[in-house]
Amino acid sequence: MKTFHIFAVLYANIYFIYKYKRNVQIMINTWLTEDHRIHLPKLLERLGYTCSMTERTHCIYTRNKETCVVILTVDGYFYYKVQLPELKLSASHLIIGHVSKIEGSNKETVWDKVDAFYQKVLENQELLITRGNPGMEKVAKDYNHFHSYSFPLRARKDGLYSDIAQMGPFKGSIFEDEEGQVLFPLYNLQNENCGFFVDNAHETAPYKESSAKNSLWYSKIPDTIEWLVVFKDPKEALAFHKKFRLENVIYLALGALNYETTKILFQIQQSVKVKKLILSFTGEKKIKGYLRDLNFISFMDESNFKLSVKEQDILVRFRMGDEKSFLNFFNSTKTFNQGLAKSFLKYNKVIDQNRINEQSIMVAKENELIKVRIPLEVNAIRFFVWSYYKNYLNKTIDILKPVQPNWYLEWESTQSISLKGKEVQLKDYRIAL
Repeated sequence: MKTFHIFAVLYANIYFIYKYKRNVQIMINTWLTEDHRIHLPKLLERLGYTCSMTERTHCIYTRNKETCVVILTVDGYFYYKVQLPELKLSASHLIIGHVSKIEGSNKETVWDKVDAFYQKVLENQELLITRGNPGMEKVAKDYNHFHSYSFPLRARKDGLYSDIAQMGPFKGSIFEDEEGQVLFPLYNLQNENCGFFVDNAHETAPYKESSAKNSLWYSKIPDTIEWLVVFKDPKEALAFHKKFRLENVIYLALGALNYETTKILFQIQQSVKVKKLILSFTGEKKIKGYLRDLNFISFMDESNFKLSVKEQDILVRFRMGDEKSFLNFFNSTKTFNQGLAKSFLKYNKVIDQNRINEQSIMVAKENELIKVRIPLEVNAIRFFVWSYYKNYLNKTIDILKPVQPNWYLEWESTQSISLKGKEVQLKDYRIAL
């Protein structure tokens, strides 16, 4: 009898929990379930967004630096942010984001604000879908408008893109738009296409509303991977490949140097198990490439390497590491500064220490922390990048630099001369002084 009573009590408790959970589920399922009735484009406009493009299958809305794309499906309107095309959001997500920034009363929770705003929207007939007002072609929920921008690259007779069909690493990594401009697809952390680089002849830049700051471009992934080479843009990668013709390589180009893009890069590095990254950042001037090197290092080792670029100089802080590495680094900068003072005497018989200090690399040690001031001058920056790389990073990365300011100019400069018997090796382009 006692056993029966225990099981009866246990059953009653289980039944109570089941009923409670079911009631909670019903409550959840009956709240914020009217998104399909809401005319999302009108709501976006009500919240301050501007329609910047209207197409048959989608509309693009912008507000400040935010860009989103609206689509219509069988389940109603959805939108996605250009950096995350795979994540489809509905009206309630937009409302939650909006009211989260609005000050409420002391006792008002975020859910109180959401519920009040949501009900106001549902009560406003101007913000609801009527039988005749969608005015947009329905698409699948996994729709990504960036896929409509690219077309197969047509053959070119000359120039950088002339023999692209024979460029194995670039198959499926280069396209063109409807006007014939060359496009390089960009991918986010979820490996979803979130835009393109475009070669518009003057520069390689983000295409239309592409989310370059949250993505990178990469070449075809081979079965065996021996090289992972990183550039500022894909055009540089193509020019580099035409010069060296590496095999078993993945070329990458970062849309921007920040936490998000370096995180994608290191995720790729870990998955392909390549020990060393090869960096080859360039620019219209050589100083731009060295500054990109420093920025990349700061994101590569965020907890250790702190970088601050000022108007006249660059400040760097990093941990000392082992004593041998630091002493080699310190002595090399000492040698650089001595050479600076010696070269000053060619123009003035008396040392002006203030002027020399302004152009010197100043190193200070504070416990285990090293503080370095680098003048904003190309030779000093190049020297610091070389010395830090040689003494702290040469087991994890290699740095390659062209003789010209960038690899495109390097490739272009060799097109009118014969290089037969004069082939260069990759190691000849390692950063050196």
